[in-house]
Amino acid sequence: MLRVAVASMIESLADDCTAPTWLGTSERSRWAALSLTARRGFVASRKLLRASLAAATGIAADAWDVSAQAGAAPVALASGIADNAIHASLAHRLGWVAAAIADLPVGVDIEYERPPRSDPRERAALMLSPAELARWQALPAGELEGALLTAWTVKEAWFKASPPEAAPWDFRRVVACACAPERANVRAWVASPLHVALCCDDPDALAAAACNGLDDAVARTSFWRVERASPTI
Repeated sequence: MLRVAVASMIESLADDCTAPTWLGTSERSRWAALSLTARRGFVASRKLLRASLAAATGIAADAWDVSAQAGAAPVALASGIADNAIHASLAHRLGWVAAAIADLPVGVDIEYERPPRSDPRERAALMLSPAELARWQALPAGELEGALLTAWTVKEAWFKASPPEAAPWDFRRVVACACAPERANVRAWVASPLHVALCCDDPDALAAAACNGLDDAVARTSFWRVERASPTI
């Protein structure tokens, strides 16, 4: 099982002042601690997650108990699931949300193109390894921002799928190389202005995955092998 979906927060019609009745106990506690602004993304992503769970399993969206511990990936539980738990990952950015589910650790990230607020060279120097930085600097000027967003989502998705404390916070210590689908542990989609990345250590499942909510006719996809850099980098 591997599914990823994106949706606009507008579609969630979230009421920032009232917790939806379908939120579980853990989610309600987390919701109550959030600001009004943060609640909209929280509810929208959880709604999308439940829709994905229902579509994948046939179990009603409101029958799931989903964890919501800060700093930890969500885990979804429901009666009738053989392994008793499904791994999940959530992301939201500038009015959009993404949700991924799998039967092994999974990570998802989403970014939205906008006018740059800082020099892309400064941002690139803070998140690309030396070899990646050299390749990025050789790109045409019109491709720099898009390539940087893709690199960020790819590394962020990998970070989310990694065991706690196993991945470095410094993304210069993480190397992402474009590769053939059979070697990939991350897949990226670009349907401007959205950039989405999905990490799962199952190349066959990644190759078969579709990003629900993106227009297949315009979305461009790529495959990546992401690993922790050697200590010499």
